[in-house]
Amino acid sequence: MDVTLIYFSQTGNTRRIAEAMGEVFRGAGHATRLLSLKKASPQDAATGDLLGIGTPCFSSQAPTPIKAFLQNLPALDNRHAFVFATSGGAPGRVLFDMTRLLQHKGADVVGGFLARGELHHPAPCLQGRFPDRPDADDLAHARRFATAVIEHVSDGRTGAVPGSRPDTFKPRGRFYGLVAAISTDRFLRLTLPEPRPDPARCNQCQWCVYECPVHNISLQPNPVLGDHCIRCYRCLTGCPQKAFNADWRLGNLAILTFYNTTFEHWFGDAKPGERVY
Repeated sequence: MDVTLIYFSQTGNTRRIAEAMGEVFRGAGHATRLLSLKKASPQDAATGDLLGIGTPCFSSQAPTPIKAFLQNLPALDNRHAFVFATSGGAPGRVLFDMTRLLQHKGADVVGGFLARGELHHPAPCLQGRFPDRPDADDLAHARRFATAVIEHVSDGRTGAVPGSRPDTFKPRGRFYGLVAAISTDRFLRLTLPEPRPDPARCNQCQWCVYECPVHNISLQPNPVLGDHCIRCYRCLTGCPQKAFNADWRLGNLAILTFYNTTFEHWFGDAKPGERVY
């Protein structure tokens, strides 16, 4: 079986899950390719026997870059596929977003997997949530899921892979389904602060130009943001020169309103006693 795993990962959380799964596929004797979204083409997803698509969760949904990639895929003609994600709380419809787009292309989605990932978002109320995740247990769970996918596909079974999350195929709705519905890129641009370049720190290294997942930054000669920012804050959190900042006085309050830990226990999937900080 030829396996292709394509993942979107900015801080390494989703990449680590993809690598753990890839170890299992390779160990079982299957030819396996791991491709970051930056290096993957639609044709990469259209070849082989099994396709895995992975992403972090942004605002309780799959982020724009992965959705755009899936929307541009060719027909997948009943090719087996599965989805996986990392989330720092309240995953909402992240798995279902990918499943829906893959099914629209004709893929046979057999299951979905979700793991925690430490949050690296710069909003003060979110920083450091779910520390050190994915941890060893999360990676072991990912390997078990990959093993279940191999058995399911190799045996020609129907239905969902055992252990697959139910919200892979049907969104849970509830509060965070609504949050996902309203959290369009435009809405986020209106409610969250824009990253601001600091010319005194910038050395025009072009790191931000390369790393921006929606190609929204250009150098003129210092960084200038266009009109398509998705508020992922990769430029702010990752810049080697720390040449970006943002004013979080109002944005932090907006995020805390939706993503406070009480709401995530009530409406999300935070487990009783789970270490959030």
